[in-house]
Amino acid sequence: MNEIREILEFLVGDEDPVLSPLGGGVSCLVVLATTSKGKWVVKQALPRLMVKDEWLADRDRIFREAGCLKALRELVGNDVAPRIIHVDRIRYAFVMEYGEEGVTWKEMLMKRVIDSSVTDRVATILAELHRKSHGLENIVAEFSDDTNFVQLRVDPYIMHVAKKHQDIAQKLLGVADLLRRRRLCLVHGDYSPKNILILPDRRIWALDCEPAHYGNPVFDIAFCVNHLILKSIHLSSAAHLEEGRRLWRNYWHNAGWESTEILEEEAVKVLATLMLARVDGKSPVEYLSEENRDKVRRLSRELIAEGVGELGELTDRVLEVIG
Repeated sequence: MNEIREILEFLVGDEDPVLSPLGGGVSCLVVLATTSKGKWVVKQALPRLMVKDEWLADRDRIFREAGCLKALRELVGNDVAPRIIHVDRIRYAFVMEYGEEGVTWKEMLMKRVIDSSVTDRVATILAELHRKSHGLENIVAEFSDDTNFVQLRVDPYIMHVAKKHQDIAQKLLGVADLLRRRRLCLVHGDYSPKNILILPDRRIWALDCEPAHYGNPVFDIAFCVNHLILKSIHLSSAAHLEEGRRLWRNYWHNAGWESTEILEEEAVKVLATLMLARVDGKSPVEYLSEENRDKVRRLSRELIAEGVGELGELTDRVLEVIG
């Protein structure tokens, strides 16, 4: 923790802050610093992610995250992301505002708490980020390099799975290609319920955007809806599946893309791929039983092999699995 104290020196001087590790991720050391002047969160990138299989990534991804959080505040509103207080380029870290007493959307969903107003706001924030960043020269310049997205998403999620499922490898490689080829807006890259924080005053923060890049918006909506689908299977909950549909509808309604039909079809194919990736990739979700992992594996393989491109068909088949 000595390095964390060094990062905080400019804020606290000689005071010795109380440091408390915060969990929830595999790629960074995240610490709550409590001092007489206030509370802050310090986040420092790790060179090796904390998973079973070896997973390396450039540490400067932390600066990309800081940049994306700033962009969220500038483009969507100051209430949708924490304020960045300091960036330490020597120690690959930043200090940000602390969302005290905030609850993640994942915590709510795992407790079977469904709040459609949260779902609607999550969809709107994402749609606004995508729409308002589309074509902005400064955003393109800052986020055009997708190395972090490849290291954190394409390789460990898609390429790793393609090696395990060689009979559908070409389909998976096609998804990887469309994600890197189409470039339309700023993509968060980790827009999931664990990274959505609901504060006591009902503000909603989007967090943890290390894979941020200028790319294909379908990744974000597919990534988020996938988590609702996996939770619907885990909890045998049609209500969670319906929230996934609601999130999907609201996003596409608010995003305003001209080629919606093409993008939606791509998004469904990405969604099926991510379902498989979260059971057989380098970062599988922790809550699925082996039985449910098998269900997700079988279903997602079928969806990928058949090239399903409509959300209605995909969710109807998930509903059959839920029973």
